[in-house]
Amino acid sequence: MSRKYNEQMNKQEFQEKYGMDLKVARVRHKLTQEQLAEKVDCSSVHIGYIERGLQCPTVYQFLKMARALDIDMNEFFKEF
Repeated sequence: MSRKYNEQMNKQEFQEKYGMDLKVARVRHKLTQEQLAEKVDCSSVHIGYIERGLQCPTVYQFLKMARALDIDMNEFFKEF
């Protein structure tokens, strides 16, 4: 799903888009869900839920994940 956020994209679509982007970045950095979870101080189950679009992280978690993946926070939201 690579469409830009607009009035037509609902919360679930946003979560799925973000989750997919997070997974791509995590895999690119050769991290497991467990390793990323350790870096951002949450459970690997929570990372899995986020990647599948079942949960939306807090702004603080967004920031911690961006830092752990060495990505500018704005990169997460470039399409929105």
